[in-house]
Amino acid sequence: MKPAAALAASNPALWLGLLVIVVLGLVMRTTFYTGFYGSDEVTYVDAAAKVLRGDWTPSGYIGAIRYGHQLPMAGFMALFGQNEIAANLWPLLCSLGEIALVVLVGNQLIGFRAALLGGLVLAVLPLHVHYAGRIMADAPLAFFMTASFLLFWLGQQKDKAFLFLLAGLAAGYVFWVKEVTVIYLALFLTFPLFFRCWNWKWMWMLAGFVVVLGANFAIFWSTAGDPLYVLKIAARAASDYASGSARFANAAAMATSPFYYFEYLFPKAYHSWLLGYLALAGLYLLLRGSPVRNTLPGRAFVVWWGLGLLLFFSLLPVSLNPLKLLSKQVNYLLMFTAPLALLAGYFLASLRGRTLAIAVALVIIPGIFLSALEKNVITVFTANSKAAVQLAQQHPEARVYGPAGAERAALFYALVSPAAAGRIEPVATLLAQAGQSTHKGVTYAILDTQTATWAGDRLKTKADVPKCWILDKPLEPVLETSLAGVFHLIGTTSARLLPGSINDKVAGKLRELTTPDPAYVYKVPALQPGQTCEG
Repeated sequence: MKPAAALAASNPALWLGLLVIVVLGLVMRTTFYTGFYGSDEVTYVDAAAKVLRGDWTPSGYIGAIRYGHQLPMAGFMALFGQNEIAANLWPLLCSLGEIALVVLVGNQLIGFRAALLGGLVLAVLPLHVHYAGRIMADAPLAFFMTASFLLFWLGQQKDKAFLFLLAGLAAGYVFWVKEVTVIYLALFLTFPLFFRCWNWKWMWMLAGFVVVLGANFAIFWSTAGDPLYVLKIAARAASDYASGSARFANAAAMATSPFYYFEYLFPKAYHSWLLGYLALAGLYLLLRGSPVRNTLPGRAFVVWWGLGLLLFFSLLPVSLNPLKLLSKQVNYLLMFTAPLALLAGYFLASLRGRTLAIAVALVIIPGIFLSALEKNVITVFTANSKAAVQLAQQHPEARVYGPAGAERAALFYALVSPAAAGRIEPVATLLAQAGQSTHKGVTYAILDTQTATWAGDRLKTKADVPKCWILDKPLEPVLETSLAGVFHLIGTTSARLLPGSINDKVAGKLRELTTPDPAYVYKVPALQPGQTCEG
């Protein structure tokens, strides 16, 4: 069998198709870039900025010591400046890199047409597009997991120790990105049983994994005095989850069902669109035999890889007494979207002419719309938080208090735009002072009804506002929504065609996707001797 590079070089159409698909993926990801949300991306950027400053103090929070994500971010910020674009380059490049891997290696796995169509599915997949612009660890995690499987398959096909070594290095890097997910390597233990084969060169994969794992241990030995530091922090978090501690109460209640991922691949397909259905159709074709030309080992490998990961992360228990399955989140779907995209591409490649054109249009056009929805949901949610940061920037002499979302936004934008930092303090601090300010200058407090219930803020409605606060003005949200004209068209069309009650529901949903709930700015009086807020 020819090397992958030789095969690709002998097929200019493959390179042209790859270029078109990657460019499409880049346009999608830059157009629907999301940025700030207020979750772990703030922790990741903060940790990367600390590395830039030479601060390697290990954190007790596992998200702050995932150096497989933070060190490349720090590197890009060192090269291109401490800004939001540089911070997001790593997940963006990993997202595009996974598309390229699916096309280039998929060409050998399931054939030229199927690989290109699988890459197309991944390029416009709403969830894949979304997390390329969230500055989270999910895109790098998915890239290196996918690389470990594809490099292993190439090593098996070519019987090359070097390729197995690269697969091991990629698997080791998965540990650097998100240590707990390294359990996926257990799936490789089923490979000799599933394919009835053995190769001593697999030990090179183990060697590569150990080398990268050892490098991680060396960093923590140097910075924390304990090579197993990250394992202990991760084990503590896993123990808290398994025991049902308050820290994971909400996650434990809503994300342990064995059907969780299947729900988001089928009935709740707004993140994955047609991926689940097309992959299922591709699986059917593979199992019954298909006119699409390909060798059996590649097809069987994709089935083993895709179904294996899906079932593994759906059914793996973390506790037997009581029985509790592995925690699940929508973003974890990215771990197995690559093999599912290849299965989807295999089905699409069986179509011809007008049928194929319609199917591709049904993949791309709604994919664009749903990617806009992914962005708009976050943009609307964070619009008031961003406005609060602008208020703090415009009034550097004032003291500004706000909810958790605004506080996180201020920290994030101070990290990616240090020259224009605006400080926001927790509104809970102000409420603890009976709602009175100790600041001699102007003090503002913000009530954000959009994010009020997100982090358990005490200030949820106007009824919670202390009586002495003076309403200054509504806070003008910072909206950066996409396809606003399309949503407006949907709204006007539904108003003309749908009955009143149905139109009201549609209008309500559209409002949630285009307009945040209101936020208000209050002036807070300074504390006077003997004076209470009610007075």
